[in-house]
Amino acid sequence: MAAKAKPQAQYQHFVPQFLLKNFAHPYKPDGGGSRRRKDGAGRKFEKGMYPNDPVVRHLDLVADQPAICEKPVKRILGQINVYQDTSKPTDQQQHIEEMLSKLEASASQIIRKITKAFEQKEAGLWLTRSERDLLRKFLFLLKYRSDGFRRRFFHQDPESYSENDRLLLREYMAKHGFKRPLDVWFHNIKCIIELEMDPERKWARELRNRMYPEDALWFLSHVEFSYMAICTPSNPEDEFILTDNCYGIFEGPNHYVQDAHTSEVGGGAYTPLHEFAPLSPKLAIVLRSHVLPNPLEDANPITKAWREFHRFLAVDIVYDYEVTSLLADLPIEKATNNYTRIEDGRIYPLRLENWRPSQDHKFCFRFFPISSDHVHTINAILLDHVAPCTCVVFESQASFARTLEWYLTAPCDIGKRIFPSDFDGRGACLKKLESVSRSLGSAKETVWMSLPDPPAVDYEAFLAARLEQKRLMNRWLDGGSVHTMMEDLTQAQRMWTLRVKIDAWSEGRVDEKIRQRNRELLLDAYLRLPPRRVWSFVKFARLFILSSDPTLDYKREDGLPEAEDIVARAPSGIPEVEELACQAQREIVRMGGFNSPGPRIGTFGHGEKIELLTRAMVRERFMDALKGRLEEPVLRELRSVLFGIAYPTPPPGWQCSS
Repeated sequence: MAAKAKPQAQYQHFVPQFLLKNFAHPYKPDGGGSRRRKDGAGRKFEKGMYPNDPVVRHLDLVADQPAICEKPVKRILGQINVYQDTSKPTDQQQHIEEMLSKLEASASQIIRKITKAFEQKEAGLWLTRSERDLLRKFLFLLKYRSDGFRRRFFHQDPESYSENDRLLLREYMAKHGFKRPLDVWFHNIKCIIELEMDPERKWARELRNRMYPEDALWFLSHVEFSYMAICTPSNPEDEFILTDNCYGIFEGPNHYVQDAHTSEVGGGAYTPLHEFAPLSPKLAIVLRSHVLPNPLEDANPITKAWREFHRFLAVDIVYDYEVTSLLADLPIEKATNNYTRIEDGRIYPLRLENWRPSQDHKFCFRFFPISSDHVHTINAILLDHVAPCTCVVFESQASFARTLEWYLTAPCDIGKRIFPSDFDGRGACLKKLESVSRSLGSAKETVWMSLPDPPAVDYEAFLAARLEQKRLMNRWLDGGSVHTMMEDLTQAQRMWTLRVKIDAWSEGRVDEKIRQRNRELLLDAYLRLPPRRVWSFVKFARLFILSSDPTLDYKREDGLPEAEDIVARAPSGIPEVEELACQAQREIVRMGGFNSPGPRIGTFGHGEKIELLTRAMVRERFMDALKGRLEEPVLRELRSVLFGIAYPTPPPGWQCSS
């Protein structure tokens, strides 16, 4: 029998060739053409390149002495057999590469549609919902399929995997029978490629059950919590650059910790405010986080309130300093669409039923001209993360020289902050870039900052705490989704409030045996609710008990705050508050804000959305409505009781504008 054929080696790109060709030019050998071999037989062109082959200019960062040179598109930003799955039979080992090729073919048509509209000097272009969703999927995979992620997963056993989610990944592998972390990576790529992103968003609930949950949530966040805008330099001499990892770089706060045992520095928390996807020297997609202000949408106080609530969760409770964005003033906007209209600076539906996502929806993406400083800032963010890269691709050497000099001499709020433990990596790379800038004619001094290593922590304990947070998240999401978390927390708070009120009302009025039976019946009813909600209830009750302070001076002798006593003694309600609620509901329904095109507010029912938003608006206007009725301290206390216990409303970091 013939021996089995060995799989043929393939050079596989992690940046697709159709994107690289947008940065390419035809190869023209020096001297007009050929270099003859010593034996005189035939022609041999420089580095295997032939006249008119597509080549790119790039800065070679692998060489000891970095140099600017040309390289064929077919042999840059890739590796041999990047996606070869050796766990499969020989004829199936390239199944991931084959799937990626089909996805690239579809994505290339959309990107060609973008570049063609730009070349024809159109103001923008329309994409269908399916085209937009496929493009968002493709952009995530540009990050997830990169060489950096291959290094993350390229291990033959779970114990070799050393990233900060190692405990979670090992649990997942054991549960689902994966032998290698690499198998998880291949499986995740396959799941995302095969994902049907239906308008009703059933995929958002299903994906966590089909692939590694941590990366499924990451994909969801990448797609749902930012919007896409297309930028172009306003100065014709400016250009965007391309690096190995550019599709995975973000602008936003980063928090680091140092392992007290190994002195290694690792990531603690991060929040992407902007992410980048260069399409050509003159076009780049920017993904902007929904937590950043959007003047048009924020004209609707309801949408603004939800945006501020998401910022509270993603930023305000994570970092102990004020978070700002380097690109806060980037002049971009969300795409317009064919199902809303803009009137008096606000967004309204053309028809109320149009708020429901549909395949018939289309989105108009404008080309936003951005200044030289903005182009340099985006390039500088990419250059600040270029240490693990092999090269920097660009079209014009003059433009690259300017943007490189700008990065090296800009203040250090752009980056260039180096820990002692990382000086051999990022510090050495900075020196390489400096030497290249000198060779291109710059005489300016490089500006950089040396930072002390971050405070040392017990990193294993840090990972254990992180694991518990992730388990908490997974319990919340068990049977639900990230969008139901707020609803679950609200319902858990209601469950605890009901439990307390029944107990407080019956004290001294009902026989103790009956009171105990009522407690048991209530808990029995709770146990029939979704597990994520019961677990949240237990955690909330524990938190409430542990945080209670019996010494607070506003407690009355009967254990109730004065404001809670006011609520209990007002059987017919508070007329001013009821009128305020009616006004708020009429305003919400009139504006259609409960289904605004801004950050999603969860999978609540129609009535639940109106109810939650009504509470938020009433809370905002509460003090003014009752001014003079009670002393201000009591009014504040009453507001706290009404919207913290009786009618739970998101925390104070989530405000509505009046």
